[in-house]
Amino acid sequence: MYFDPGFGGMLVQIIVAVIAVGGGLLFSFRKKIRKFFSKDKNEPIEFTATNEAEDDAVDVLDNEG
Repeated sequence: MYFDPGFGGMLVQIIVAVIAVGGGLLFSFRKKIRKFFSKDKNEPIEFTATNEAEDDAVDVLDNEG
């Protein structure tokens, strides 16, 4: 069986890409994964992302009074 010389480089790129995507998925779902394996199943998941535009809109409405 003959393998083209470029096949080795392509194979290395595929392996690196699979590892990178897997690591990215684990990183992005780490809170859900940690909750799945934790003893306390009733603990709520906290999201840290905020929308600054909504915070500014609330401040403007509060100041108009």
